[in-house]
Amino acid sequence: MPGSWLSICIGFATIGLMLGGSFASGAADSASGALQIGAERFALKCVFAVMEQDGVAVGKEKLTVFLSDLPVPDELRKASDDWVYWADQQARAGALHGVTLAIDPASGVWNGGRVLTRQGLEFYSETVSSPELSDLRFTPAGPLGDQVAGKVSMKKPMPSAHDDAGWRVEAEFRSAVIRRPAVSGVLTGAAALNSPPYKAVLAFLDACRKKDIDAIRNAMDPQSRETLAQMIAGNREEALNMFTQMAAETAALKLSKVTIRGDSAQLEFGDGKPGSEPRESLSVALSNGEWKLAQ
Repeated sequence: MPGSWLSICIGFATIGLMLGGSFASGAADSASGALQIGAERFALKCVFAVMEQDGVAVGKEKLTVFLSDLPVPDELRKASDDWVYWADQQARAGALHGVTLAIDPASGVWNGGRVLTRQGLEFYSETVSSPELSDLRFTPAGPLGDQVAGKVSMKKPMPSAHDDAGWRVEAEFRSAVIRRPAVSGVLTGAAALNSPPYKAVLAFLDACRKKDIDAIRNAMDPQSRETLAQMIAGNREEALNMFTQMAAETAALKLSKVTIRGDSAQLEFGDGKPGSEPRESLSVALSNGEWKLAQ
Protein backbone atom coordinates (compact mmCIF):
# COMPACT_ATOMS: atom_id res chain seq x y z
CA MET A 1 0.00 0.00 0.00
CA PRO A 2 1.72 3.23 -1.12
CA GLY A 3 1.89 6.38 0.97
CA SER A 4 2.08 6.85 4.72
CA TRP A 5 -0.27 4.31 6.30
CA LEU A 6 -0.09 6.14 9.63
CA SER A 7 -1.81 9.15 8.04
CA ILE A 8 -4.33 6.82 6.37
CA CYS A 9 -5.10 5.08 9.68
CA ILE A 10 -5.62 8.34 11.48
CA GLY A 11 -7.82 9.56 8.67
CA PHE A 12 -10.45 7.01 9.71
CA ALA A 13 -10.75 8.66 13.11
CA THR A 14 -12.78 11.76 13.89
CA ILE A 15 -9.95 14.22 14.03
CA GLY A 16 -10.10 17.22 16.36
CA LEU A 17 -7.00 19.35 16.39
CA MET A 18 -6.02 22.99 16.61
CA LEU A 19 -9.34 24.78 16.87
CA GLY A 20 -7.91 28.15 17.82
CA GLY A 21 -5.41 30.53 16.29
CA SER A 22 -5.30 33.88 14.60
CA PHE A 23 -6.62 34.12 11.07
CA ALA A 24 -4.76 35.96 8.32
CA SER A 25 -4.07 34.87 4.77
CA GLY A 26 -0.86 35.80 3.00
CA ALA A 27 -0.71 39.46 2.07
CA ALA A 28 -0.22 38.80 -1.65
CA ASP A 29 -2.75 35.95 -1.79
CA SER A 30 -6.21 36.52 -3.25
CA ALA A 31 -9.21 34.44 -4.24
CA SER A 32 -12.74 35.01 -5.50
CA GLY A 33 -15.39 32.56 -6.56
CA ALA A 34 -18.02 30.20 -5.23
CA LEU A 35 -18.53 26.62 -4.14
CA GLN A 36 -21.99 25.16 -4.76
CA ILE A 37 -22.92 22.09 -2.70
CA GLY A 38 -26.46 21.00 -3.43
CA ALA A 39 -28.69 24.02 -2.80
CA GLU A 40 -26.06 25.84 -0.70
CA ARG A 41 -23.62 28.34 -2.12
CA PHE A 42 -20.48 29.56 -0.35
CA ALA A 43 -18.26 32.49 -1.32
CA LEU A 44 -14.59 31.54 -1.65
CA LYS A 45 -12.44 34.43 -0.47
CA CYS A 46 -9.26 32.75 0.80
CA VAL A 47 -6.49 30.59 -0.68
CA PHE A 48 -3.60 28.55 0.66
CA ALA A 49 -1.18 26.67 -1.63
CA VAL A 50 1.35 24.07 -0.53
CA MET A 51 3.68 21.61 -2.23
CA GLU A 52 3.13 18.27 -0.51
CA GLN A 53 4.40 14.73 -0.59
CA ASP A 54 2.14 12.74 -2.89
CA GLY A 55 0.16 10.32 -0.73
CA VAL A 56 -0.08 7.75 -3.54
CA ALA A 57 3.12 8.08 -5.58
CA VAL A 58 5.90 7.77 -3.00
CA GLY A 59 8.80 10.15 -3.60
CA LYS A 60 6.78 12.56 -5.76
CA GLU A 61 5.17 15.88 -4.95
CA LYS A 62 1.78 17.39 -5.66
CA LEU A 63 0.56 20.97 -5.53
CA THR A 64 -2.46 21.40 -3.26
CA VAL A 65 -4.51 24.59 -3.48
CA PHE A 66 -7.10 25.14 -0.76
CA LEU A 67 -9.95 27.55 -1.57
CA SER A 68 -12.20 28.44 1.35
CA ASP A 69 -14.47 30.99 3.00
CA LEU A 70 -12.11 31.36 5.99
CA PRO A 71 -8.30 31.58 5.94
CA VAL A 72 -5.95 28.93 7.28
CA PRO A 73 -4.56 30.18 10.64
CA ASP A 74 -1.07 31.68 10.47
CA GLU A 75 0.55 28.97 12.59
CA LEU A 76 -0.79 26.24 10.29
CA ARG A 77 0.39 27.77 7.03
CA LYS A 78 3.23 25.33 6.48
CA ALA A 79 3.97 22.13 4.59
CA SER A 80 2.48 19.65 7.05
CA ASP A 81 -0.83 17.90 7.64
CA ASP A 82 -1.72 20.20 10.54
CA TRP A 83 -3.90 22.47 8.41
CA VAL A 84 -5.73 19.45 6.97
CA TYR A 85 -6.82 18.23 10.41
CA TRP A 86 -7.90 21.74 11.35
CA ALA A 87 -9.96 22.01 8.15
CA ASP A 88 -11.56 18.59 8.75
CA GLN A 89 -12.72 19.55 12.24
CA GLN A 90 -13.95 22.99 11.21
CA ALA A 91 -15.91 21.44 8.32
CA ARG A 92 -17.56 18.91 10.62
CA ALA A 93 -18.63 21.78 12.87
CA GLY A 94 -20.12 23.64 9.90
CA ALA A 95 -17.72 26.56 10.43
CA LEU A 96 -15.63 26.17 7.27
CA HIS A 97 -16.48 25.51 3.62
CA GLY A 98 -14.12 24.94 0.75
CA VAL A 99 -12.35 22.59 -1.61
CA THR A 100 -8.79 21.49 -2.25
CA LEU A 101 -7.36 21.13 -5.74
CA ALA A 102 -4.69 18.48 -6.39
CA ILE A 103 -2.63 19.82 -9.30
CA ASP A 104 0.25 18.05 -11.01
CA PRO A 105 3.11 20.61 -10.75
CA ALA A 106 4.69 19.30 -13.97
CA SER A 107 1.65 19.26 -16.26
CA GLY A 108 -0.66 21.73 -14.51
CA VAL A 109 -3.49 19.18 -14.66
CA TRP A 110 -6.13 19.31 -11.90
CA ASN A 111 -7.36 15.76 -11.37
CA GLY A 112 -8.76 15.53 -7.84
CA GLY A 113 -8.71 16.78 -4.29
CA ARG A 114 -11.07 17.00 -1.33
CA VAL A 115 -14.30 18.89 -0.75
CA LEU A 116 -15.30 19.92 2.76
CA THR A 117 -18.63 18.56 4.01
CA ARG A 118 -20.33 18.17 7.38
CA GLN A 119 -18.88 14.64 7.36
CA GLY A 120 -15.35 16.03 7.02
CA LEU A 121 -13.07 15.85 3.99
CA GLU A 122 -14.55 13.93 1.05
CA PHE A 123 -12.07 12.79 -1.60
CA TYR A 124 -12.86 13.20 -5.28
CA SER A 125 -10.85 12.30 -8.37
CA GLU A 126 -11.16 12.02 -12.12
CA THR A 127 -9.32 9.75 -14.52
CA VAL A 128 -9.57 10.46 -18.24
CA SER A 129 -7.56 9.37 -21.27
CA SER A 130 -6.95 12.96 -22.36
CA PRO A 131 -7.09 16.34 -20.54
CA GLU A 132 -9.57 17.57 -23.15
CA LEU A 133 -12.11 15.06 -21.82
CA SER A 134 -11.85 16.28 -18.23
CA ASP A 135 -14.76 17.98 -16.45
CA LEU A 136 -12.21 19.68 -14.15
CA ARG A 137 -10.69 22.75 -15.76
CA PHE A 138 -7.63 24.62 -14.45
CA THR A 139 -6.26 27.45 -16.57
CA PRO A 140 -2.96 28.65 -15.07
CA ALA A 141 -1.93 32.28 -15.28
CA GLY A 142 1.81 31.83 -15.60
CA PRO A 143 4.20 29.02 -14.62
CA LEU A 144 3.75 26.93 -11.48
CA GLY A 145 6.66 27.66 -9.17
CA ASP A 146 6.92 29.85 -6.10
CA GLN A 147 3.54 31.26 -7.14
CA VAL A 148 0.38 29.67 -8.49
CA ALA A 149 -2.41 31.59 -10.17
CA GLY A 150 -5.28 30.79 -12.47
CA LYS A 151 -8.93 29.91 -12.84
CA VAL A 152 -10.79 26.70 -12.01
CA SER A 153 -14.19 25.63 -13.29
CA MET A 154 -16.19 22.46 -13.90
CA LYS A 155 -18.27 21.36 -16.89
CA LYS A 156 -20.81 19.69 -14.62
CA PRO A 157 -21.30 18.98 -10.90
CA MET A 158 -19.14 16.34 -9.27
CA PRO A 159 -21.12 13.49 -7.67
CA SER A 160 -21.11 13.47 -3.87
CA ALA A 161 -21.62 10.67 -1.36
CA HIS A 162 -23.66 13.01 0.83
CA ASP A 163 -25.67 15.12 -1.64
CA ASP A 164 -27.51 13.80 -4.68
CA ALA A 165 -27.17 17.14 -6.46
CA GLY A 166 -23.38 16.99 -6.21
CA TRP A 167 -21.11 20.03 -6.02
CA ARG A 168 -19.16 22.35 -8.28
CA VAL A 169 -16.63 25.16 -7.96
CA GLU A 170 -15.70 28.18 -10.02
CA ALA A 171 -12.97 30.50 -8.81
CA GLU A 172 -9.95 32.63 -9.64
CA PHE A 173 -6.94 32.81 -7.32
CA ARG A 174 -3.32 33.79 -6.79
CA SER A 175 -1.11 32.46 -4.01
CA ALA A 176 2.45 31.95 -2.89
CA VAL A 177 3.37 28.25 -2.73
CA ILE A 178 4.58 26.95 0.63
CA ARG A 179 7.27 24.29 0.28
CA ARG A 180 8.79 21.70 2.56
CA PRO A 181 12.22 22.42 4.08
CA ALA A 182 15.18 21.62 1.83
CA VAL A 183 16.75 18.16 1.99
CA SER A 184 19.57 18.20 4.56
CA GLY A 185 20.58 14.56 4.22
CA VAL A 186 19.89 11.34 2.28
CA LEU A 187 20.85 8.03 3.91
CA THR A 188 20.95 4.58 2.31
CA GLY A 189 22.42 1.19 3.18
CA ALA A 190 24.03 0.77 6.59
CA ALA A 191 23.80 4.50 7.35
CA ALA A 192 20.02 4.38 6.94
CA LEU A 193 19.67 1.20 9.00
CA ASN A 194 21.71 2.69 11.85
CA SER A 195 20.04 6.10 11.74
CA PRO A 196 17.99 7.48 14.68
CA PRO A 197 14.92 8.01 12.44
CA TYR A 198 14.89 4.30 11.51
CA LYS A 199 15.38 3.26 15.14
CA ALA A 200 12.34 5.38 16.01
CA VAL A 201 10.33 3.51 13.37
CA LEU A 202 11.49 0.13 14.72
CA ALA A 203 10.36 1.11 18.22
CA PHE A 204 6.97 2.09 16.86
CA LEU A 205 6.53 -1.11 14.84
CA ASP A 206 7.53 -3.23 17.82
CA ALA A 207 4.97 -1.46 20.01
CA CYS A 208 2.29 -2.04 17.36
CA ARG A 209 3.06 -5.77 17.15
CA LYS A 210 2.74 -6.05 20.94
CA LYS A 211 -0.44 -3.92 21.00
CA ASP A 212 1.22 -1.90 23.74
CA ILE A 213 -0.76 1.34 23.90
CA ASP A 214 1.70 3.12 26.18
CA ALA A 215 4.65 2.19 23.96
CA ILE A 216 2.78 3.19 20.80
CA ARG A 217 1.94 6.55 22.35
CA ASN A 218 5.53 7.09 23.49
CA ALA A 219 6.80 6.41 19.95
CA MET A 220 4.58 9.15 18.48
CA ASP A 221 4.94 12.92 18.35
CA PRO A 222 2.45 15.00 20.41
CA GLN A 223 0.06 15.65 17.54
CA SER A 224 -0.15 11.96 16.64
CA ARG A 225 -0.80 11.08 20.30
CA GLU A 226 -3.91 13.26 20.28
CA THR A 227 -5.33 11.54 17.22
CA LEU A 228 -4.35 8.13 18.62
CA ALA A 229 -6.41 8.89 21.71
CA GLN A 230 -9.43 9.59 19.52
CA MET A 231 -8.94 6.34 17.60
CA ILE A 232 -8.71 4.33 20.80
CA ALA A 233 -11.76 6.07 22.25
CA GLY A 234 -13.74 5.23 19.12
CA ASN A 235 -12.89 1.51 18.93
CA ARG A 236 -9.82 0.37 20.83
CA GLU A 237 -9.65 -3.19 19.50
CA GLU A 238 -10.24 -2.21 15.88
CA ALA A 239 -7.56 0.49 16.08
CA LEU A 240 -5.02 -1.90 17.62
CA ASN A 241 -5.73 -4.57 15.03
CA MET A 242 -5.25 -2.02 12.25
CA PHE A 243 -1.91 -0.89 13.65
CA THR A 244 -0.78 -4.49 14.13
CA GLN A 245 -1.67 -5.52 10.59
CA MET A 246 -0.08 -2.53 8.93
CA ALA A 247 3.03 -2.78 11.10
CA ALA A 248 3.46 -6.37 9.94
CA GLU A 249 3.14 -5.28 6.31
CA THR A 250 5.78 -2.57 6.75
CA ALA A 251 8.13 -4.88 8.65
CA ALA A 252 8.06 -7.28 5.71
CA LEU A 253 9.56 -4.59 3.47
CA LYS A 254 13.15 -3.37 3.29
CA LEU A 255 14.28 0.14 4.14
CA SER A 256 15.54 1.79 0.96
CA LYS A 257 16.16 5.42 1.88
CA VAL A 258 15.92 8.00 4.66
CA THR A 259 15.45 11.59 3.48
CA ILE A 260 16.01 14.20 6.17
CA ARG A 261 14.56 17.69 5.93
CA GLY A 262 15.70 19.61 9.00
CA ASP A 263 13.65 18.37 11.96
CA SER A 264 11.63 15.85 9.94
CA ALA A 265 12.46 12.78 7.88
CA GLN A 266 10.76 10.49 5.37
CA LEU A 267 11.59 6.77 5.33
CA GLU A 268 10.89 4.78 2.16
CA PHE A 269 10.42 1.01 2.07
CA GLY A 270 10.38 -1.38 -0.87
CA ASP A 271 10.93 -4.97 -1.93
CA GLY A 272 14.71 -4.58 -2.04
CA LYS A 273 15.01 -5.06 -5.81
CA PRO A 274 17.30 -2.59 -7.63
CA GLY A 275 15.36 0.13 -9.41
CA SER A 276 11.98 -0.82 -7.93
CA GLU A 277 9.56 1.88 -6.81
CA PRO A 278 8.99 2.49 -3.05
CA ARG A 279 5.91 0.72 -1.73
CA GLU A 280 5.56 2.41 1.65
CA SER A 281 6.70 5.52 3.48
CA LEU A 282 6.70 6.67 7.08
CA SER A 283 7.32 10.12 8.50
CA VAL A 284 9.19 10.97 11.69
CA ALA A 285 9.88 14.30 13.38
CA LEU A 286 12.08 15.58 16.16
CA SER A 287 10.17 16.13 19.40
CA ASN A 288 12.16 17.39 22.39
CA GLY A 289 15.32 16.11 20.74
CA GLU A 290 13.99 12.62 19.97
CA TRP A 291 12.71 11.18 16.69
CA LYS A 292 9.06 10.18 16.87
CA LEU A 293 6.49 8.87 14.39
CA ALA A 294 4.61 11.74 12.78
CA GLN A 295 1.57 12.06 10.55
